[in-house]
Amino acid sequence: MRALRAGAAALLMTVAVTACAENQSPGESDGDGAATSAVVNFGVGVDPAYSPIYLAEQEKLFEKAGLNVTVTQYQEGTGGLDAILAKQGQVTASTESSLLNRATRGDIKGLAVFSQSPSFIKLVARSGITDVAGIKKYGVVPGTVNEYATNKVLDSQGISRDSVEFVNASPAEMPALLQRGDVDGYIMWEPWPSRGVANGGKVLLTSGDIGYVYNLVIGVDGAWYEANKETAKKVVDTIGQACEQLTADPAKAGTVTETAIKVPAAEAQTLLEGVQCQVRDFTDEDIKRYGEIAQFQEDSKIVNQKADPAAVMIRGVA
Repeated sequence: MRALRAGAAALLMTVAVTACAENQSPGESDGDGAATSAVVNFGVGVDPAYSPIYLAEQEKLFEKAGLNVTVTQYQEGTGGLDAILAKQGQVTASTESSLLNRATRGDIKGLAVFSQSPSFIKLVARSGITDVAGIKKYGVVPGTVNEYATNKVLDSQGISRDSVEFVNASPAEMPALLQRGDVDGYIMWEPWPSRGVANGGKVLLTSGDIGYVYNLVIGVDGAWYEANKETAKKVVDTIGQACEQLTADPAKAGTVTETAIKVPAAEAQTLLEGVQCQVRDFTDEDIKRYGEIAQFQEDSKIVNQKADPAAVMIRGVA
């Protein structure tokens, strides 16, 4: 019995020490004077827009900041958000639309904007279609900014959602669906519009043409953030440093993207033209626009109850 009690006590001590270490922020002591850093699983998508995170990993900027970050790639930006909901990740990067969607399902917060552009998201139509009115079948990735942007396209042209068909698919499937005629068009982030053009399609407009400038947002597990604010702040600041490097040397964006996702460096650099890489705080204008997105998600029954952007986006971190 004494042996069993001793074993149980040792096990409890191990669990307690592990839990403590996981919630420590950089600079906190683990009890023996050594500085430790909370483990961070940073989820990203696979397109050039995530180049600052690719750079931060490849150039070891996280490590230089005293951070213990692992970057995990998902086919879509929503993958990192889903990892947070499953308690498999702590930080992610995604569009504001996707973050607001997932924030209705769990404790997810936004910390800062790090990328924005009126031209990175484009509407591409298949060969033979020369205007928006000719698109009868739209490729849609449910719950993403693509779905929101599709609705903006229809509204801009006075086209009813009931008069067109929506074909659900992943981003990577869209170019082939377009080429086969399974969809007539889709509005998507790069590189998928350019892939559609390579398959005979034509770009009809950009998101800026319909009044939408997309934001990429650094998101975080809300509970984890409360326990690791210093670490989260360092992650945000490190992405800011990466953006500064890319702004000073745009060719780096192509190089790190090619290494990360095998998109040719020259192509990646071209796709990122017009994209502003800068870490910044949320503005009143952002919160208002996010509210419109949240309302669309509720009205379209994408979510049961809309997110409150003022509560989801934490201001003052960047």
